[in-house]
Amino acid sequence: MNLNGKKLLLLGFVLILLVAIPLTLFLLQKQQETRSRAQKSTNLSFSPSSSQSSPLQKAVGDTFSLDVMVNPGQNIVSFVKLEVQYDADKIATDSSNAFQPNSAAFPTILEGPIYSPGKIQVTLSVGSDPTKAIQSITKAATFNFKAIGPTAAGTPTLITYGAQTQVLSIGSTDQASEDVLSSATPATVVITGSGSGGTPTPTPETGTTPVPTSTGTPPPPVTQVPAAQPTVAANQPPICQSLNVSPSNSGSAPYAVTLATSGYDPDGSVNKVTFNFGDGQVSDITQGGGIGTASISAQTVHTYQGGGTFQASAIYTDDRGAVSAQGACTQTITVAAPIASTQTGGSNGVVAQPTVTPAPTALPSTGPGSKFIGIGAVVTILTLIGGMLFFAL
Repeated sequence: MNLNGKKLLLLGFVLILLVAIPLTLFLLQKQQETRSRAQKSTNLSFSPSSSQSSPLQKAVGDTFSLDVMVNPGQNIVSFVKLEVQYDADKIATDSSNAFQPNSAAFPTILEGPIYSPGKIQVTLSVGSDPTKAIQSITKAATFNFKAIGPTAAGTPTLITYGAQTQVLSIGSTDQASEDVLSSATPATVVITGSGSGGTPTPTPETGTTPVPTSTGTPPPPVTQVPAAQPTVAANQPPICQSLNVSPSNSGSAPYAVTLATSGYDPDGSVNKVTFNFGDGQVSDITQGGGIGTASISAQTVHTYQGGGTFQASAIYTDDRGAVSAQGACTQTITVAAPIASTQTGGSNGVVAQPTVTPAPTALPSTGPGSKFIGIGAVVTILTLIGGMLFFAL
């Protein structure tokens, strides 16, 4: 078979297609892989800033505040889960105002704050309006601490962000369920001696010099009458006055509610509030909200993951172990089973946010896969046309 100029040109065109199309598919695939990865550029830090060379200087008994600062970088932050850790032998939370959110930037508290020795956990969200997402350096919250123990010479203590800390972004190049936290800068604190809250050193009592008695006939013995023992009043149990649910007593799973309670102890202090959510989950509050005083006002956040009717309650425990009356503070919460279709918002109007890293969502069918099919169809048609022309010429 003789190959004239037209056939050679057509043959070259077909060869170019056979090389160019696989290369195009490869480049499209790389582009999709690049887009599927979130750009991790968000940094969390504390303000005022500190470092090993320039730590915060405190004395035992001093109180101090640290602001959590969010620098989103290239991300558009909509959700921040904080796990703040510290040495419980050196630092404690400062009573009932240990956590103060920046409600202007993060109006929704999805979970917490949860206090435990050496750790505070809380989850914040910008809410249902995506235009409120964070795009510049913003204060998320303030933590208030108290120095309770000195640090070793030359060895400061750290307040850090724990492994559960997480940041989500709604940026166009970010995956909605992928953590975009790039770095987290701790606070460095040096605590010295006994400050304003130190314990004073007791002054030893001066010994008394015995006075000698005169010799002679001893006086008759005096019969000792035992002193009357004071009567100890019986301990009165604490009283739970109210238990409120917000936003309402009903919703669709997963349904996040805030339980708030108030009450008092008539002859002592309330040392613990136990929230029983009725679904097998229980939470003890031992810090904040007035815990350790006669009158308290505590709250917690809980998410019901499945449908059902749940009896939530609050029980107080005082400083002598007495507990409040069973059933004094209860609420019935009705949760509907989750709807199978994709929801754009919860029953309380807040966009649902995960508290742990969820599984990535499936890519839409309109992605590069459909492009590959279209390119393959075009290649097949062009190849058939080229072959017909090749043998026709």
